[in-house]
Amino acid sequence: MKAAVLKAIGEPLQVREVPLPEVGPDEVLVQTRTCGICRTDLHIQDGLAYVPSLPHVPGHEPAGVVATVGERVATVVPGQRVVPHLFVTCGRCRACRAGDQAQCRQPDGIIGVTRAGGFAEYFVAPARNLVPIPPGVDDGAAGLTSCAAITAVHAYRRAPVGVGQTAVVLGAGGIGLILVQLLKRAGARVVALSRSAPSRDLAQRQGADESLPLGDPEIVDRVLALTEGEGADCVFELVGLAHTMGVAAACTARGGRLVVIGEEAEHPAVDTITIAQRELVLCGSRNGGLQDAADAMAWMASGIIRPLIDRRFPLDEINAALDYVRSGAAHGRVVIEVPG
Repeated sequence: MKAAVLKAIGEPLQVREVPLPEVGPDEVLVQTRTCGICRTDLHIQDGLAYVPSLPHVPGHEPAGVVATVGERVATVVPGQRVVPHLFVTCGRCRACRAGDQAQCRQPDGIIGVTRAGGFAEYFVAPARNLVPIPPGVDDGAAGLTSCAAITAVHAYRRAPVGVGQTAVVLGAGGIGLILVQLLKRAGARVVALSRSAPSRDLAQRQGADESLPLGDPEIVDRVLALTEGEGADCVFELVGLAHTMGVAAACTARGGRLVVIGEEAEHPAVDTITIAQRELVLCGSRNGGLQDAADAMAWMASGIIRPLIDRRFPLDEINAALDYVRSGAAHGRVVIEVPG
């Protein structure tokens, strides 16, 4: 089969022929139709946060069609459209028993991150990880359930915000725009912050009440002015830089919640005096559990979640697609299409 392979950290991917993956008795071989790109793919290429064994086939937002199933599989059938929950879990630890599969203590890998993923004509996943795609949901949008959509749903649940409350979404990329949709559905007032004018425009088209330039030196004062000096009930931080963490904390109301989603190898510019004296609730948010994935797909089918796709590239142009994402020019998700 054809696959895009990372052979060395920091190098472009190589599109070449590799062996078809073997399928275990509880696994499923899925023929890939699409696979989204997110910044974690760039982190893998750069050797940040996740360093898989090389050579490696990335791609962790795939959607496809069941090709073959293992001998013990009875939950999906060939021809069914599916997306995977990424975390191959032990099923036994406290997190797994609680339905928080992304926090499994003894995972057997993450599809597309530490295990072979969807930048290929086929990928393998445990049958228990697969979420059916409802009729009417586009493959490219459905694949985002594995990362962008599930991450937004899980983060939203980490800090429920409702009618009469204000939420700041710092970073209006793929996850941030879905968060705007969810927060507006819940009746919150939403302020989106982004350095990109097109991203700010997209955020307002998705329902944000205000969209402000993140690079504005007066950005904190502007957010405080919108909240009568109180700050936001919750700030969702999707960038992860030291500076943006400082901005996020300064925009959070006393007793408010700061949800950290963005991941970078930096130390947050938030002092403990600020956290303690203002009683900020600081929490991280990663991917999500299987229920988050199922709900994300259901909300996509019902129109509550409407992923924005910026551009589609064929698998042969994977490096051009990665460069486009890296440039910051993408406004919405970039999706790889894999010919059948």
